[in-house]
Amino acid sequence: MKIGFYSTMTGMPWGGSEVLWSRVAHRLLDNDIQVTVNYRWWEDTPRELDRLRSAGATVWLRRDPTWRSWPYRLKSPLNLEKETDHLRRWLAREQPDFVLVILGYHLNAVTPAAELIRRQIPYAINVQAASTESLDDIYLDEFQAAYTNAEKVFFVSQENLDRAETTLAIELDQAEIIDNPFNVDWHAAPTWPAADDGFRLACVGRIHFTSKGQDLLIDVLKQDKWRDRNLSIRLFGDSQGNRTQMERLIERYGLQTQIQLAGYSENIEDVWANHHGLILPSRFEGAALAIVETMLCNRVCITTDVGRNRELIDDGETGFIAPAATADLLDTALETAWQRRDDWQAMGELAGTRIRQRYSEDPIADFYDKIADLASMHR
Repeated sequence: MKIGFYSTMTGMPWGGSEVLWSRVAHRLLDNDIQVTVNYRWWEDTPRELDRLRSAGATVWLRRDPTWRSWPYRLKSPLNLEKETDHLRRWLAREQPDFVLVILGYHLNAVTPAAELIRRQIPYAINVQAASTESLDDIYLDEFQAAYTNAEKVFFVSQENLDRAETTLAIELDQAEIIDNPFNVDWHAAPTWPAADDGFRLACVGRIHFTSKGQDLLIDVLKQDKWRDRNLSIRLFGDSQGNRTQMERLIERYGLQTQIQLAGYSENIEDVWANHHGLILPSRFEGAALAIVETMLCNRVCITTDVGRNRELIDDGETGFIAPAATADLLDTALETAWQRRDDWQAMGELAGTRIRQRYSEDPIADFYDKIADLASMHR
């Protein structure tokens, strides 16, 4: 049996949307199931693709535009022809029994769908995030066909599923909610840090205003009341286009004491050993791993009502949720949290209990079973 993975990732060489399928691919290879991967070409090939090659997968690299070229129909006819030709050669050469198409974002085109349908190759779709952006009518029939012909459509939150059904104007009876793998120990329990030098919040996520909303932190903390409080926020994550803007905004408003850029951290448990909670002002999400990892580390979350946040966090009990990603609403949530800062440790402990009741300890094993079962049904 051979299973294909087609990733639509174009925003960066590698990201959170690629973790689940790549780890499942390794597990398939470990169980003597063949794997073939179709991925966008990058000047610096992600190390994870090299690891898959070394483990026995075939990896095909295609040249297609980045996310800045969206919508995808803005591609030139020549680029579309090359991409279609590459897809056909991949399918003809590899002959997968089943294909998983991974969408980093719900408006990514399900590029292989038409050819998979034509060749009668069963496929599933994994949507890793959904926003409030809408789909132009001229693409609606194509998107509807791609989704309705999929054996399964996997989402990482009910909110994302609801958004996608509204966007596509259809009901996805074959949809299912799945969990993503996380990067802390299931039994993580970092020591609660002292607050002698103030309370510290971490904002964990790539520096990308459109999705993660770090610019809202500027609008909130530039107010006089926050300048006078013993609270600081450190941003952990690589830049996806907005680090320089963040640096200049911090400098413009003189917020060097309140907000610091800490770069990418390899060990998230070390982050929580030195911070009292998470603040994540996202404008849209799938299921933010930062939320899951924060709760597993027994820390409180202050965030927005997007993605899976409302499904995992109980507002006022295990965290604080702003109804939408606006400066005023985020300020209200942060103010409420600040007034209850002496409760953060107890709320974090409850968060650790609740997340373990609502989330899988081994999402990779769960998704492996689903993909292997789907592929086996069509052999």
